[in-house]
Amino acid sequence: MGSRSPDHRQTASACQRVAAPEPHSRLTSRASASVGRAYQPGAVRRPRHIRGGDSEAQRGRGDQIVNATALDGLKVVELAEGVAGPYCGRLLAAFGAEVIKVERLQVGDWTRGAEPILPDVEEPESSALFLYLNTGKKSVTLDWRCANNRSTLDGLLESADILLDTSPSGTLDGLGLGFDQLHNKYPGLIAISITDFGNSGPYRDWKSTPLVSLALGGYLYLSGDENREPLMLPGYQADYLAGLHGYLGATTALWSRDYTGEGQQVEVAVIESLAALHQFTTVMHTYSNVVRSRHGNRFEQSGVYGRYPITMLPCKDGHVSFAVSIEHQWENMCTLIGRQDMLSDPRFATFPERRQLAPEIDDILIDWMKDKTKEDIFREAAGIWAVPVAPVSDLDEVM
Repeated sequence: MGSRSPDHRQTASACQRVAAPEPHSRLTSRASASVGRAYQPGAVRRPRHIRGGDSEAQRGRGDQIVNATALDGLKVVELAEGVAGPYCGRLLAAFGAEVIKVERLQVGDWTRGAEPILPDVEEPESSALFLYLNTGKKSVTLDWRCANNRSTLDGLLESADILLDTSPSGTLDGLGLGFDQLHNKYPGLIAISITDFGNSGPYRDWKSTPLVSLALGGYLYLSGDENREPLMLPGYQADYLAGLHGYLGATTALWSRDYTGEGQQVEVAVIESLAALHQFTTVMHTYSNVVRSRHGNRFEQSGVYGRYPITMLPCKDGHVSFAVSIEHQWENMCTLIGRQDMLSDPRFATFPERRQLAPEIDDILIDWMKDKTKEDIFREAAGIWAVPVAPVSDLDEVM
């Protein structure tokens, strides 16, 4: 992916000041970036649509309640670029928060130039990735790292509920915008920091990429076929996961603030988000010294917990996934494919034994599916025989 300088920003000195924030026409349809009252410590926050509302609305029967979203009345200042932070902001905006995206003069968010580029959309908003990550936000052009512009940034922060930041570790502290400094000034402000490796530890000053994160986080080791090289997950999966964790941290901190009146700092590291995604991998290693490995499309567990067929196999027009994990599903599947003989074959008596015979079962299923479409298989298997089967859909089919 390349990066291009946004054409819409006028040439300016490094410390050019923006008098007032204005909404970006394409990012939002709301009127303007407003500055409201600062959060009062000790006050219980209620969404704007029920503040001072009548009893009808309080009971949830009014149109305001029906049309309201969970984060209405909240204000977020986003000093974030890339994928993880803006995705967190996108989620906050999707649930009703007013998100003001602050981009530096002449630089802007690098995703503005990220491919794919939409041919029918004018620059600098022709990047599909940028539009996806920043839909529903307001846009402000401001060099917030310049001391001369601090008053403008303060005008945003004094009425903000959340500050979302993806700067390298220590950047905000060096600018007088660290959490302790901001907390003294805005005690109700919640600060969300999303970085590649966190704000402490030996890698805190390092930068990462999706491939590096997946590799260091151990996820590449589990992806791909046995005895083959690891396979990378598509897109920015690690960053999206970190953004989701940032959103969850923000909403949890909001809940806490309703009771304590105090904001807090939420730190999210992409690498730690990946570690949390490992499910039972870390538990198996800690308690049993078992290291999971690559098993391709097949469910990897063996022994008493082994289940099969849990896999993906080809058919006439694509692939179909199977998740046969209960005995009656196995019985129904054998009847469906006309192989009732397998029900009395002692080699297939238990799931662990079937797991050991995975190649043979695969060949039987592939032969049965070779002249069938994935839709036909899905309707017959899942719809009639209650066998957990699903087609592997491409994007056209998903949409």
